[in-house]
Amino acid sequence: MTDMSNGLNFRQLEIFNSVVEEGSTTKSAIRLGMSQPAVSRNVTQLEKDLGLDLFNREGGRLVPTEAALRLHAATKKAFDGIEDVVNSARNKESLTTGQIQIAAVPSLSLSLLPHAIKRFLDDYPDVKVTVETRTSRSAMEMVADHRVDAALVSMPITHPGLKTESLGTPRAVCVVPDGHPLGKKEVITIEDIKDENLIPMSRAHHSRHRLEELFSAAGYIPKVRLETSTIEMACVLVEEGLGITIVNEITAERHRRLGVQIRPFKYDMKYDYAFAYPASQPISELTRIFATHLKNHVAYLMEQSASSSV
Repeated sequence: MTDMSNGLNFRQLEIFNSVVEEGSTTKSAIRLGMSQPAVSRNVTQLEKDLGLDLFNREGGRLVPTEAALRLHAATKKAFDGIEDVVNSARNKESLTTGQIQIAAVPSLSLSLLPHAIKRFLDDYPDVKVTVETRTSRSAMEMVADHRVDAALVSMPITHPGLKTESLGTPRAVCVVPDGHPLGKKEVITIEDIKDENLIPMSRAHHSRHRLEELFSAAGYIPKVRLETSTIEMACVLVEEGLGITIVNEITAERHRRLGVQIRPFKYDMKYDYAFAYPASQPISELTRIFATHLKNHVAYLMEQSASSSV
C-alpha cells in the first residue's frame, strides 16, 4: 500500500481537482489565486507521492488519466462531505458570534494580521476582534493573565503555563532601495553587503545576533549607522534610501510597492513565529478557527513571496 503520509494534503487535492476541471495549470492558477509554477509543483509532487501518472500532455492541454478521473471523483465526494460538516458547524450560534482578543508583535500586527483578519471577518462578520500590539514577552504575559485569548509571538521564547504552535518559518530577504545595484542579484550574500550601510534590529532581537554571527564567520564587521527595534521601521528607513536591511519575507512583502526591492538572502535567519495560548485550558473553538485562518494566510503569503522573487 502506498504511504501517503509524506506531503499529501487537502490543498494538493484541491489543486489537482482544479487542474482536472480546467485542463491546464495556467487556468487553475488563475482560479486558485496561485502562480502557475506553484500549481505545477503541487501536481508533480502529488504524482510522486501517489506513484501514479495523473495527466497526459496533449496539444497544450493536460488530459487526466483513468487513475486521475477515479481520484477526482472520490475527492470531490469527500470535499462535498467536508463542506457539509463545515457549513453545519458555522450555523451554530457559538461559532458565528463572540469576541477574540489577540496580542501580537509589531511586525505581525502590521504585515500579517490586517489581511488575515479581513479574510476571517468575511466568514464571521458578527465576531469582534481586538488586537493589542506588544513585544513577544509582553504578549505572552497578557495571555497568562487572561487579558487576551492568544498571542502571536516571535520565537524562541517561552513562558510557564503557555503552549505555542508554529505559524510558519518565513525565509530571510534583503530589502534595498529601488534602483539599488543589489536589486539585480538573484541571491544576496554576506560578501554582497559587507560594504553596505546595514540597518539591523536592536540587540534585543535574536536576528541581530544571527546576522553578526554570519558576518563574523565571513571575516567581516557590519557597517551600522542606524538600528531599530521594529522590522517595519527598518523597511521604512530603507524606503528613505538610508541603507539596506535583512528581514523576514512576510513583513518585507508589504513594502514592495513602497519603493524597495526585495531579494532572497542566502542564509537561514531562523525566523519562527508562533501562536501562544494557555496550556492549562483549551482555547475556544472560535479562537482555534482564527488560528487556522492565520496559518493558512501565512502559507499563502510565503508562497506569494517565493513567486515574486523568481
